[in-house]
Amino acid sequence: MKRIKLGHHYYYVVTPDDLSTRKFRGKNIVLEGVVEDKPLVEFLPMELPSWRTTFKIHGFSVEFAGSPCVGKGDTVKVYGRFVGDGIIATAIETERAIFTTEE
Repeated sequence: MKRIKLGHHYYYVVTPDDLSTRKFRGKNIVLEGVVEDKPLVEFLPMELPSWRTTFKIHGFSVEFAGSPCVGKGDTVKVYGRFVGDGIIATAIETERAIFTTEE
């Protein structure tokens, strides 16, 4: 299985079929795909104000702590932890930029 490094972590390069087997649950993965719907960008005005962006690729939900410049139809690489039914993203790579969260 191929792995790539981004920041301080290694990520398994996976396909949607790999994720369907559930053997990557809890692991760091990178998945490439097209944003299926309009991303929902929410402002969370709590003690530490922040943003949360959610969207889907290959039917898997992606949640990112930030507001990346992505839209419906964009091709993205999502780096993050696979949690069984979705991905908690630590980075999102587009053709023009890489958006990361603090670790």
